[in-house]
Amino acid sequence: MNHDSPSDGTEQEWVAERVAEWLAPAGCTSRWVPEPDGQARSMVVTLTGDGGPMIALLGHPDTVFPVGTAALRPFRRDGDRRFGPGVADMKGGVLLAAAAVERLASAPSHPFSEVRLLVCADEETRLRAPAVCAEAEGAAAALVFECARENGDLVSERKGAIWRTLSLHGRPAHAGADTHRGRSAVSALAREILRIEALTAGRPEMTSVITTVRGGDSANTVPGDARATIDIRSSVPEDLVFALAELGRVGAYDGVTGAIEDRGTWPPMPRTAWLADLARALARDLGVEVGEQHSGGVSDGCWTGDRGIPTVDGLGPVGGADHTPDEWIEIETLEARIELAARLVEAIAQRAA
Repeated sequence: MNHDSPSDGTEQEWVAERVAEWLAPAGCTSRWVPEPDGQARSMVVTLTGDGGPMIALLGHPDTVFPVGTAALRPFRRDGDRRFGPGVADMKGGVLLAAAAVERLASAPSHPFSEVRLLVCADEETRLRAPAVCAEAEGAAAALVFECARENGDLVSERKGAIWRTLSLHGRPAHAGADTHRGRSAVSALAREILRIEALTAGRPEMTSVITTVRGGDSANTVPGDARATIDIRSSVPEDLVFALAELGRVGAYDGVTGAIEDRGTWPPMPRTAWLADLARALARDLGVEVGEQHSGGVSDGCWTGDRGIPTVDGLGPVGGADHTPDEWIEIETLEARIELAARLVEAIAQRAA
């Protein structure tokens, strides 16, 4: 946890290498997968079994924190909780997945052809599916190790997301002497904000939020430029198709032009009933009662779910406050959730046999 691994560098590879070194004595092999969209490579760590289905485990070592954060806020212990940059999202999840693979390797039987741990280099910033997700094709299921919710719940369904930036260009002019010569990009943006946030009408699963706004250069000038970032989410694919079409219909404003910048589109992760039910039943067998939640956040599971692979998420340690200085996990939850992950792999393999 004390090794910085922001998405925009190659330090994520250091984390992946440590995972590969850890699992090599258990008989696992590893190989790099180049990622065309980023500097760092992803990794696949494979445990070969005795035959049966292939099962994919997913996680990412990159965090939202810049280089230097680990020195300022190093990994620390406080009672049952552990704190540090990325401890929940999701280095803790990657380590838990690796521990589950190690446990599967030591089991007397291996009712699967392969267990593949996919370590995605840059989940936090990507615009499209990572190349490493192709390694999940044909899997009987994909298990994602983002942290569990604070109450221990799994994540059985996720919304998809559209991220865009709207830039408007008008004509600057003196706000008093030459007002009539100006064309306000800010006024046009205000109307676009109302239009875009109103796209949710009649779509209960959809949210549409303008997250940042910038405009103008000085207090006495008609603003010639304005921009806003847009965050639209829904668990209904048709909502996202509708929203994308509407974002392309920037209104007509005298002397003002607009452009949309693509910052990424993530598909929803649909719920797979049998997989969510199986995970919860196995947790009960371990004396742990867990529920399931529908999350508005995205994860690597969105990509596997979109490819038709049964996917369940939130299998990491119980934790919270992701992306903040207070990020935490509960250390006492690790053992039960390692065992849950290992049993879930075995149960999926037996079900698919």
